[in-house]
Amino acid sequence: MTRLPPVRVVRAATAVRTGLQSLTRRMVPPEIALLELTSGFMATQATYAVARLGIADVLAAGPRSSTEVAAELGASPDATHRLLRACAAIRLFRERGDGRFALTPLGATLRSDTTDSMRLVVLMIGDPRYQAVWGQLPQVVQDGTPGAEAALGAPMWEYVDQDEEFAGIFNDAMTRLSALDWPTVEAAYDFTPYATIVDVGGGHGQLLARMLAAAPAAKGVLVERESVISGAEQHLREAGVLSRCRLEAGSFFDTAPDDGDLYVLRRVVHDFADDQAIAILANLRGHMPADARLLLMESVVPPGNEPHFAKQLDLDMLVFVGGRERTEREFASLLDRAGFRMSRIIPTISTISLVEARPGR
Repeated sequence: MTRLPPVRVVRAATAVRTGLQSLTRRMVPPEIALLELTSGFMATQATYAVARLGIADVLAAGPRSSTEVAAELGASPDATHRLLRACAAIRLFRERGDGRFALTPLGATLRSDTTDSMRLVVLMIGDPRYQAVWGQLPQVVQDGTPGAEAALGAPMWEYVDQDEEFAGIFNDAMTRLSALDWPTVEAAYDFTPYATIVDVGGGHGQLLARMLAAAPAAKGVLVERESVISGAEQHLREAGVLSRCRLEAGSFFDTAPDDGDLYVLRRVVHDFADDQAIAILANLRGHMPADARLLLMESVVPPGNEPHFAKQLDLDMLVFVGGRERTEREFASLLDRAGFRMSRIIPTISTISLVEARPGR
């Protein structure tokens, strides 16, 4: 297991960093601070261009001049130099005294061949289709309905089913984000007491495979839609856990196994408004044994003005699917209405927390 710093240490470091950022903003006139804030999209698009063009892979072997990078890419030398220079200013690269550009540790996360690569996530966030949905935010706030249909021509999940290219980009990014969360989840939660772990809405089974690796004596059940679950068998076999798994096709609105000890939903509840989220949870409650546990892997919105990724992710849910991130109090209320009682919330050093609940009596 990867050794990770305690949550309190990470929170203290985050508070220091946030304080420094706030101080920096206060040192310039408000109109300049606002200009810098709203120009953030430029860094997003520059980073996306680097990821899309594969520039980090070109620089992986060592420093190169912009002319050499352009030749490797078949790109404009002038435009390539300007992109590299701009990205050196945001610390993706470092321009050396001899004019060559080198990867920084930050830029190295855009390589396609490393275990800590974030390239797949950047390819989703910077994709014009993803950005177009975010462009609907003013109208979404005005009328309270998701913006995916206005931007893409169909509601989010329908569009994903229709556009194979975007579906691949989206699913690759979700797989990477799941892997990014896992070390912090594994460090915070003990899966070994459970004989049968049920992953509800678990995609191709990446998370289930990791949970079963952490609990070698456990069996697993994957519940997913027929169209998604068909790709899970190969992944679970490659992970060496297929012999301990059962795959059940169906909707989490109306089906669930009756023999689980731990029922896990990773970032499922946040896709839905309260009524639908309660319907999912109530369905599980109707199938769960009385002594089973429910584990939600979700972001928990902190109170006050404390910066937290959950507050931005909440807008992401709003514009794409009409879902929401929730506070501790909102989770407690949601679970209570679905027939559960929340037992604890376990924070991690990532943006995800573990919300544990038991069936209500």
